[in-house]
Amino acid sequence: MDQDLHLVYFPVRARGEPVLLLLVDSGVPFNLEEIPLATWGQWKKTRQITNDKFPYSAVPVLRVRREMAQERVKAIWTTLEKDLPLEVRAHIQMVKEAALFVMVRILGMSGSSEWLVPPQRTTIRGIVDRFLRDTENALSELEKSIRVVPLQTDRLTGMAAAVTTTISLVTQVFPSTRGMLGDGGAYKRCGKLWTAVLERPRIAAYWKENKIEAKPWSITEYGTADWIAKAAASFDHPLQKL
Repeated sequence: MDQDLHLVYFPVRARGEPVLLLLVDSGVPFNLEEIPLATWGQWKKTRQITNDKFPYSAVPVLRVRREMAQERVKAIWTTLEKDLPLEVRAHIQMVKEAALFVMVRILGMSGSSEWLVPPQRTTIRGIVDRFLRDTENALSELEKSIRVVPLQTDRLTGMAAAVTTTISLVTQVFPSTRGMLGDGGAYKRCGKLWTAVLERPRIAAYWKENKIEAKPWSITEYGTADWIAKAAASFDHPLQKL
């Protein structure tokens, strides 16, 4: 552990990506340890997955050394939300949790080779449709109180990181949704937020250098970027509306 901040996860995107977005954008040095699934399985067999190292016996885990690093973490995760009305803060939290829930729900289906083939694909389209519609409406309402599309000088929020991660998954599973995220699309606020986050200089550079878009989304053999792309090529049709 060379750096004071140490992120531990599997070599996939999924639930680790919102944390990774926040860390990368902060500019604070950190280590990323990606544990192979075989290693994790061996650790479980030998009872090395203990609560002091892995709370809830799960990852991602962010480990922090030294008091100064703890203050850095507070700076990364603390926003001006504490100064907002309780109703607005609750709304922000709901948007973040909804995005994380949808991502986990979709990826929870990736254990089957048929998860991106109809009729399962149709079920996922329904989930995506509701997520984009509800998130667009939620962002529209939040715009009355806060700036939902961050400027490059704004601190990145957990809500923005969570929504961005889920939209990244959605656009890989259903590339046709990209057209709906543009200025003339039904989900333009979602699209603007997603684009603004991924175009932030540190994030854009890290994503390119580490080829993040080519990484698997889940730990199953059916959650790879290639598997998702092949299914999209066969079943995602731009003329089919969500």
